[in-house]
Amino acid sequence: MKARLHTALTLVLFAALLASSTGAGALPALAPIAPLDAPPVFLPVVHTATTRLTVNPQDRQASARFFTQVYLASENVPINWTGNHSTCNAGTTSQAFRDAVLLRINYFRAMAGLPAQVTFSGEYSRKAQQAALMMSRNGQLSHSPPSSWICYTAEGAEAAGKSSLYLGTYSWGAIDGYIEDPGSGNTAVGHRRWILYPQTQVMGTGDIPSTGGYWAANALWVFDANMWGPRPSTREEFVAWPPPGYVPYQVVFPRWSFAYDEANFSSATVSMTRNGSGISVSVKPVATGYGENTLVWEPNAPFGVAPTSDITYTVSVQNVLIGGVGRSFAYNVIVFDPGSAGGASLHRPWQADLGIPPELP
Repeated sequence: MKARLHTALTLVLFAALLASSTGAGALPALAPIAPLDAPPVFLPVVHTATTRLTVNPQDRQASARFFTQVYLASENVPINWTGNHSTCNAGTTSQAFRDAVLLRINYFRAMAGLPAQVTFSGEYSRKAQQAALMMSRNGQLSHSPPSSWICYTAEGAEAAGKSSLYLGTYSWGAIDGYIEDPGSGNTAVGHRRWILYPQTQVMGTGDIPSTGGYWAANALWVFDANMWGPRPSTREEFVAWPPPGYVPYQVVFPRWSFAYDEANFSSATVSMTRNGSGISVSVKPVATGYGENTLVWEPNAPFGVAPTSDITYTVSVQNVLIGGVGRSFAYNVIVFDPGSAGGASLHRPWQADLGIPPELP
């Protein structure tokens, strides 16, 4: 994998920041992530403590409880921003607010069967805060912002190149947006792939609320030094979203994905059934350079509405070349209404513009 990652270093920026020939990241919406010239170097930093989250989505009750106690708990926390747009003060946000953003990240990782104990680096978050202010103040997204930008700082520019960027929303809403990864420029779901990258252990968040007529913004630092480390064990040998098992309808989005490290998806096919009846799917062009190699498709089925009863989707992914050998995978995703969530609405953030995610350096 390391050879592949270093090869990716030769890629050019992919549509605004780390978006070269294959990838995924915007303005008043999700923004692209800048290209990474080299893996981050760790300095002594402060990480917020977090307990590893685990859940068994095959257990309907456990999945519903996890949604209520973790997903819904990671919102409605005051930001207490201390900055100011007019004076280019990036300011800080409350620890409780950053913890809530972190909890939303680890919710998605736990549901996907990944190590869900990501922490935030104080250094990464401080720099990401400057990047988010730059995006908000200038009303646009860039993984390589020019020094002529209002509120430009070298640290903010560094963070812009190593972060997923969102303009138009912030906080846990931005995390949902990265997982959804909508828009014609994000068919590779690169933002999703970075949040669900197994090796990641440390991130950072920068969040600016909408004040004084400026857009809200988020910069999520997603590249840590462990990017080049060995792949940790995961619940399944692949990483899918939505994952196998019972998945709350609130977090099932139109784009589905199946990731397998170093797999060749060039000849892969996908078929699906909905409660036993076949449905058509639209497979998207395969793009590498964002986390693990991933196949993306859009099922012809309605999403985002509470089902009156559980809906079972059977997924069959065939002709995946792994080490030159063709393999097939099949699993069930059961979309359900958690019930105890009290009819929680979808937390899909409004988007003004969606950018492209950063590619591997």
